[in-house]
Amino acid sequence: MKLFPALLLGLLIALLAGFGWQLLREQDGLLVLQWGDTLVSLRAEVAALAWGLATVVLLGLIALLRLPFRAVRKYSQRLARERLSNGLLALQQGRPERAEHLLALAAKRSSIDRVPALLHAISAARAAGLAERVRAHRVALSKADPLAASLEQSAAWLAEDRALEALASLDTAAAGTTLPPAGVLLRAEALARLGRADEALPMVARLRSERGTDAAALATLETRLAESALIDAQEAGTLLIRWKGLPPALRAQSSVLVAFARRAAALHVEAQAAQALAEAIDARWDEEAVAAFGALPAFAGDERLARAEAWLAAHSTSPALLLALGRLCRAKALPGKAETYFHRAIAQGAGAEAWEALGDLMAAGNDPRAAIAFGNALKVARAEPPLAFPGRGLRERIGDAAAGEERDEFGHPRLPAA
Repeated sequence: MKLFPALLLGLLIALLAGFGWQLLREQDGLLVLQWGDTLVSLRAEVAALAWGLATVVLLGLIALLRLPFRAVRKYSQRLARERLSNGLLALQQGRPERAEHLLALAAKRSSIDRVPALLHAISAARAAGLAERVRAHRVALSKADPLAASLEQSAAWLAEDRALEALASLDTAAAGTTLPPAGVLLRAEALARLGRADEALPMVARLRSERGTDAAALATLETRLAESALIDAQEAGTLLIRWKGLPPALRAQSSVLVAFARRAAALHVEAQAAQALAEAIDARWDEEAVAAFGALPAFAGDERLARAEAWLAAHSTSPALLLALGRLCRAKALPGKAETYFHRAIAQGAGAEAWEALGDLMAAGNDPRAAIAFGNALKVARAEPPLAFPGRGLRERIGDAAAGEERDEFGHPRLPAA
């Protein structure tokens, strides 16, 4: 206790003692004690004073007897904290075996730092390859803090790609309590790996409500879960329900759009995917979405070619759009037009994918130049210069590389990219 509060307490006790003594002196009370043949009589104030002194003496003796035990306990706690500190330093310095030894000793002696000491001891034992020590520390941790033990075990199981065991452990830990943010993240990851990302998506909203969370990391997690939820859909109806249930901001993201388009193609709902991609491209130009738009298989009432050609005026140098137009023309049985678009896509930097598409077109028509196109696809993929393609004169090559004027949505010309 600090000096000033101790003085105030002493003054208060002295004041109360003075009032008590004065009250007792005004009384005529007499205390008589008999022990065998011994008879003792005391006035009330003297008896009260004797009782107070006896109490003080007894408390003093008890305090003296406790001093050695308190000193040993303080020494034990100080030693445990030193071992915990030295163990953490050893772990940071790349000495896992020494760290595990010190942290294990700290966990045995310290009651305050037992759980963190055990958690770091598990990390040190794992880094040192001491599997038996890891198991022993986990048993001790499960007795000290079952929730912390469950989180640690679940994280380890996820690292071993054992999502089912991790989810079962987290469900057991969550019984009767609420999982902390780390547990919610682990549960979301386990569900995603088990093909149940649609169940994990609502957990992101709860994580956002926690103070101090990383907004960028949560946005990345939400995007990944949305992609997984779409890819994991086993039926067309399920896919469309999950797609419409996503927030508009998620549906506008390129990776989510592409995931939806690819799964829609596999489940034969290409028309809905084409409509979603076209609306997103109209709202905001995106090369990945355009590439996915052109890669969709043909379907009944397919009007993608007309829509893509309408974009060409504003994006005449887009490699993804030119490649998509080539594919759409080929699907419409327009090989000459498709070849022109493929050559323009190659000139604008579409790369190996455009060369491969051109090779497929040539091979379908039994054109011997298909081998050159496929060879150039391999060369470009290896960052090697392609061979000259026969049948393309100077005028055609200049036309392929020509860049038309691009204008923004207000009709103003766009400056070429630096």
